[in-house]
Amino acid sequence: MTDSDNQQKWPALPATLSNIAVTKNSGKYESVSSNYFKVGHPRLVFMAENDEQVSHVVEYAGNVQRFVGHQIPFSVRSGGHGITNYSVNDGGIIIDLSQMNQVNILDEAKGLVKVQAGAVWGDVADKISKADLVLSSGDFGDTGVGGLATSGGLGLLVRKQGLTTDQILGATIITADGKKRNVNKEENSDLFWAIRGGGSQVGIVTEFIFQADKVEPAKSGQRVPIGLQKLSYNVFDLSHFLFAWHSWITTATEDMSSLLMLTKNDSNSSIISVQATNIWCGEKTDSCEKYFTNALNIAKVEKQDESNLSYHTLVQAPHLPHEGANNVYVKNVLLTKIDDHLLNALHTMLKSSAVMGIEVRAIDGPINQLSPDFDAWSFPEATLFVAMWGDVTQSSLLNQLFKPLQEHGCGVYGAYSSDTSKSETTKTWSRDTRERLQKVVKKYDSKHIINQSRYA
Repeated sequence: MTDSDNQQKWPALPATLSNIAVTKNSGKYESVSSNYFKVGHPRLVFMAENDEQVSHVVEYAGNVQRFVGHQIPFSVRSGGHGITNYSVNDGGIIIDLSQMNQVNILDEAKGLVKVQAGAVWGDVADKISKADLVLSSGDFGDTGVGGLATSGGLGLLVRKQGLTTDQILGATIITADGKKRNVNKEENSDLFWAIRGGGSQVGIVTEFIFQADKVEPAKSGQRVPIGLQKLSYNVFDLSHFLFAWHSWITTATEDMSSLLMLTKNDSNSSIISVQATNIWCGEKTDSCEKYFTNALNIAKVEKQDESNLSYHTLVQAPHLPHEGANNVYVKNVLLTKIDDHLLNALHTMLKSSAVMGIEVRAIDGPINQLSPDFDAWSFPEATLFVAMWGDVTQSSLLNQLFKPLQEHGCGVYGAYSSDTSKSETTKTWSRDTRERLQKVVKKYDSKHIINQSRYA
């Protein structure tokens, strides 16, 4: 958007929105104009408190676009932790849902939980743990419910629960015409399918109904107990290590989840440092102890730590301010196996000073048991997730380094990628899913009013 666009006159704010609008002259502007990764410079930020206000904001954004005769950036922000940075913009409108953050247990026995999109996952975990319930969610407690739940959700308990989207039973969405719609298997089923993996391109989801899992408390009374093992390995033979780790995790029960972070060893270039985080869902059992012991034998362990804690403690939300200070660039790929393509790519990437680290996560389990058309997540065959974290100032180099591996994969987790190019977005969904999403978008937002999102 150019300076002339930003100075162009817009329609007057309706009385229904004047009290929730934040402009550049407001003392609150700096605290609400950015997200965790990027500093934004929007013309207006609306701090919505209810569905009616969300509807009015959507209607106003549409009026602005019709008034000026072209699209203006219109972003949706729940937790402000989205790696794509679509939740902020320059010269446009942001609707902030952080005031819509209620978490309510509808039926404790059935595990039914109602969560507003502006809540963050650490607070959700804290609230529902009091009923011995758990939902697999983002790794970081400040991650917002809305962005993650509409995009996928490869959480810390992914091998136990699958994707966060898989747990959605219903939702409330405001579409581009400003209408409030309830969506589920029977009602507005096309939207229900699309919001589970399609992101915000079909509308703004303001509330979800989730199916949470019951986890029996520990004998000590600890709610939603978790067994946590953190290991530091020094690895000389990455191929041997990854195959051994993969064999270990895929033969473990789905109560165990595991992720790795690979980095260069500063003191010895022939060594790869690996940080493993292994998570057991539930109170520790003999099986858990066996798996933890076996993990010690995968490679030489330099440091180890085991603890028992509650899941809500593991993902506690620090409620950090949004200052756009975390300048990283992330690329990822979904894979079905460990092979030479992966190993060669890892070695090449780890030699580059632009690469900060590489995340490898086992995602086999419930994800693989769903049909391809269950929702808008296109890759139920994926069993591995690999993400490269790097220096944002060297994004072109990082794209080049990651390209061979990405071309070998089955797809991309769009919400976990900083690359917002058309080619990256194409990899986010299969051809069939893209075509189906395009039909839903055409039906509900043909003019792309809500336009800061990946579009199929």
